[in-house]
Amino acid sequence: MSVLTKSIIGLLCVTTLAGTYFSYTEHQNNRQWEQQQQHNTQYWSHMQLIYLRDFDYALAESLAASTISDRQAALQSAIENANFILQSVRIGYVTMNFQSWSYESFITEGSRYLAYPASEKEISLNPDQLEQIQRLRTFARTALPYLDQMRKKAVDSSISDIQQISTEMEEDLSQLDSVSTYGNKAFNEFLYNQNPYIPPKPGTVFAGETTYTATELAAKAKIFMGEAWNKGAGKQIVHISGESSPQFGEVLDFKLSDTDGKSTNSYIATLSKSGHVLQVRRKSSISEKGDVEQIMDLKQVVAVTDTWMARWSDERLTLVAKEINNTSIYLTYIPVREQVSIPQMKVVWRFDRRTGTLKSFDASNYYSHYNKTFPVHPRLTAEQASLKLGPKVTPSGKPKLEIHNSQLVYAFPVTGIEGVSHVYVNARTGAGEGINYNL
Repeated sequence: MSVLTKSIIGLLCVTTLAGTYFSYTEHQNNRQWEQQQQHNTQYWSHMQLIYLRDFDYALAESLAASTISDRQAALQSAIENANFILQSVRIGYVTMNFQSWSYESFITEGSRYLAYPASEKEISLNPDQLEQIQRLRTFARTALPYLDQMRKKAVDSSISDIQQISTEMEEDLSQLDSVSTYGNKAFNEFLYNQNPYIPPKPGTVFAGETTYTATELAAKAKIFMGEAWNKGAGKQIVHISGESSPQFGEVLDFKLSDTDGKSTNSYIATLSKSGHVLQVRRKSSISEKGDVEQIMDLKQVVAVTDTWMARWSDERLTLVAKEINNTSIYLTYIPVREQVSIPQMKVVWRFDRRTGTLKSFDASNYYSHYNKTFPVHPRLTAEQASLKLGPKVTPSGKPKLEIHNSQLVYAFPVTGIEGVSHVYVNARTGAGEGINYNL
């Protein structure tokens, strides 16, 4: 046997072995992925089974309740379980490609509807409310056996088998009567009273202010941008685009360019026709010669921001939030008027942590509320407002006055309910104004 023949045979053996090893490892990887999918499916269907069973239990409990308060508590439990189900459904879309429009639709509509009978003050629910609750129970008791099948078969069945069960469940659920609110005047009035429509004031937030020409606005943009728009020879600030909105009226974009109209700077500044700087954006595709490595700490960035802020507005805002990651530093400022914080009028700055240059500036939220008059004088003391707190929360610090959803509130830091850091109590009426909730 020649050396060439031996070499060819050896090469074939090596190739065969390599192919066998690759096929084996590929099979192992596929098997591991399939096992992970089976584990995800089993866990997901098990949690859905628990939440949906508790959902149906709470609905049954509401029907059996002998007092209004017991019925309300049961319906509130049903709403909470519906929300848990929806969160888990969305995870199922990603982890196991679960798709069931009817399942999600029933839960979404049910969660939305149940707040209505939960608000009922009569000793008995009306026939329509009872019918809708029964429809939700029929849905739950139809879906539960399918979820149980998924849970039991997830360990030793393929993903396609589980998806087949999901398809069968979807077919059965699609035959059921869903929650019906069409033409339900009482329900629609309930929804409206929860979120009444408040018509906006006529005109834009800058209505009645002096307006300026594009040339005059370019000069204002130059003043605000300062050193970031160091003009230099042969450079000019030009108006590049404009648009109109019901809120801000006409706004114009400006950039720095050479005499041929080519951009020589990555910043675009947006101003209202009345001269207010609304936003600054930076296009990273245009390199800046001045961008050199110059790691900046938070104190340095705050000092730079103060310089920009002095050019932006006469109102002095307060720094209330700082966020730092590997590349950027975010600073959030809000106005504090007569010791009342107004968080919805926030101004957000973003700086490049490596170079200290501005990446973006956004004052649109500040100007969205520019012409609003907020109440800043409470009628209740903090002690009086604290009496309106529920029994399950305990104040954990001194409350602060702030504007929340356009209302003057005491923001009470609290403990006692997981995920709830603050409870808002109206400082003028004592009414509850919601909570600050975090997962």
